[in-house]
Amino acid sequence: MIRNGLFLCSIGFLIVLYSLNPSSLNYDLLSLTTGIFFIGLGGYLFFKGKKVAEEEATKDEVKR
Repeated sequence: MIRNGLFLCSIGFLIVLYSLNPSSLNYDLLSLTTGIFFIGLGGYLFFKGKKVAEEEATKDEVKR
């Protein structure tokens, strides 16, 4: 899940980067919204996967 989240974040950042029209300096609102959605979804998946990985690491840990 961590890799998938980072991948979606990078795709979202690229979409946001290319949502600006260089000739008229106007943003394409649909591309900008899609990019922000991918960034948010990727961040959610990243932190969810990180939390699951930490729980698995502590579950396998030997308690003293």
